[in-house]
Amino acid sequence: MGEEGPTNAVKFTVRLFGPLAEKFGTNTLEFPLNVGATIRHLAERMQIGEMLDKGMKVALNGEFCSPDVEIPDASEIAFLPPVSGG
Repeated sequence: MGEEGPTNAVKFTVRLFGPLAEKFGTNTLEFPLNVGATIRHLAERMQIGEMLDKGMKVALNGEFCSPDVEIPDASEIAFLPPVSGG
C-alpha cells in the first residue's frame, strides 16, 4: 500500500489572536495545504475568509503581507483580527 495524503503539500504553523484563538480553542495550529495555496485559501478553509474583508491583518514570518501571498513550506502565518472596544 502507498502513503496516504497529499504529496505536493506545504506544512506551516498558524498563530491566532483575540477572538480567533477563542473560536478555535487554541492560539496555534499546524496545517498542511497544497503547494501554491495562498493565505486567502487558508482563511477560506478555516471559514474565516470574510474577516479579511473586515480589516483582519495577516503576517507571514513576522511581516505583514497581502492575503494573496503564496504560503512557503515551514512558515508561520498570523491572523490578527481588528481590535474593537472603547
